[in-house]
Amino acid sequence: MPDIIYKIDFFSDWHCGSGLAAGADVDQLVIKNKNFPFIPGKTLKGLLKDAAVTLKEVNAVTDSFIKDIFGFAASSGGKSISSHNSSKALANFSNAEITENIKKAIKDKTKFLYRRISTTAIKSDGLAKEHSLRRYEVVIPVTLFAKISNVDAIHIKHLENCMKMVKRLGTGRTRGLGRCDISIVKEVADETVNL
Repeated sequence: MPDIIYKIDFFSDWHCGSGLAAGADVDQLVIKNKNFPFIPGKTLKGLLKDAAVTLKEVNAVTDSFIKDIFGFAASSGGKSISSHNSSKALANFSNAEITENIKKAIKDKTKFLYRRISTTAIKSDGLAKEHSLRRYEVVIPVTLFAKISNVDAIHIKHLENCMKMVKRLGTGRTRGLGRCDISIVKEVADETVNL
């Protein structure tokens, strides 16, 4: 079964949180690996599964596609797609990362990938609500690449449609952050592909 290499082009700042803070300076830091931002494969799988469930509601994908690519839990709070026992996904989702060539080119300049933004809650009188100021670390618009392994060829078009459904991702996506486009770059039969 082929692997799918896909890319995420960001058009706005984005934040995929690590759950960590930087003391009084930043309330939420970006998740990083060796100072480079990434998006966990589990997060991407969840976003694409949500898109698949939406597409299933309009009969654009099948239960077997969702089961094969994402798996399902028979007791997932009413969201199971079958009454049978739980099923493990056949596909594997890698983290989305900056390419190795770009990492090498900017290895000493990673601080320029990040900005800090502040937000606050505004009361009805137009003044800031007390103790509502928050600072976030965000990543500038970049392109990340990821791989989905072990995809049956009959499911590739459905996966591509799921990717088209995702227009924003990460924290703050309802407030202007994380605007993106996800698209397949290529299908690869060789399992030794490195991003």
